Amino acid sequence: MRWVGIDEAGYGPNLGPLVMTAVVAEGPDHCVPHLWNDLAATVARAGGDEKRLWVDDSKAILKAGKGRDRLDAACLAALAASGRALPGSFRELLLAVGAGTFADVEVERWVEASPIWPSSQSHLVVERCGAVRSLEGAPWRVVDVHTVVVGPARFNSGLADSGSKARVHFAAFARLLASLWARAEDGVTTQVRSDKHGGRHFYLDLLIDLFPDAWIDRGPEGPLLSQYTVRSGARRLELSLVPRADADDGLVALASIVSKAIRESWMDVFNAYWTTRIPDLRPTAGYPVDALRFRRAIEPSCEAEGLAPHLWWRSK
Repeated sequence: MRWVGIDEAGYGPNLGPLVMTAVVAEGPDHCVPHLWNDLAATVARAGGDEKRLWVDDSKAILKAGKGRDRLDAACLAALAASGRALPGSFRELLLAVGAGTFADVEVERWVEASPIWPSSQSHLVVERCGAVRSLEGAPWRVVDVHTVVVGPARFNSGLADSGSKARVHFAAFARLLASLWARAEDGVTTQVRSDKHGGRHFYLDLLIDLFPDAWIDRGPEGPLLSQYTVRSGARRLELSLVPRADADDGLVALASIVSKAIRESWMDVFNAYWTTRIPDLRPTAGYPVDALRFRRAIEPSCEAEGLAPHLWWRSK
């Protein structure tokens, strides 16, 4: 059996990318992953035993400016569990999750030196909780981590083409589903769980467009669950979208963590570029209200450098 958790970071900001990740696990059919139970000796919820790896909704780990070391340690653990070579820089992190190059994720123009990743503080957490082996020992195992990064210019282009922010979000989701559908050609049933996409409860028409040659069975559609089964030949993909999936599904939580870690690293680069050029400019997380402060500070320089707003400011 194959299980997948999908979650995103950065749907709401005006600055920075939208990042979405799929964490894939495989194991015997009867061993449905229950991460916090299966790995209770090495994994804890946010705020738990400091000698264990924290796996939770990324917003529970990183809050009030604290927890970045824990976030990056859990991201590193997911990569280690999937058999990836451990990255030593942001560039290597992007390549490890299949997100592409600096140019692909639209951070290239802001990079002056490839940032080290993870930080030395994160390495201390990695050593203290044994992060690189924390996700081992369950009857299932993580086999892949795949991330899609939608930079500001691509986000705006998708918005102009579709007229809907939700459509841009689903387009990133569709890229991950398409890769999972290709993987499902091996005949292994694939169960996918994801957080709901904003307030959307109905996904059938979008899935029909994505899988035009497959049969799609529609299950319940409502506030608590939207469920579909996509079938074609030996391929079978079972999709469940539920609210707050990252709070009770360990694979979705890991996807949330990886997405957030990558977005935070992207914003580190963006903030470093501008705070070294504009005296006393405070970094931003890119979310509304504070993003406007940052825009007012950098816009004159952007105009001088020929950087049109659509290249760095998401219109929605």
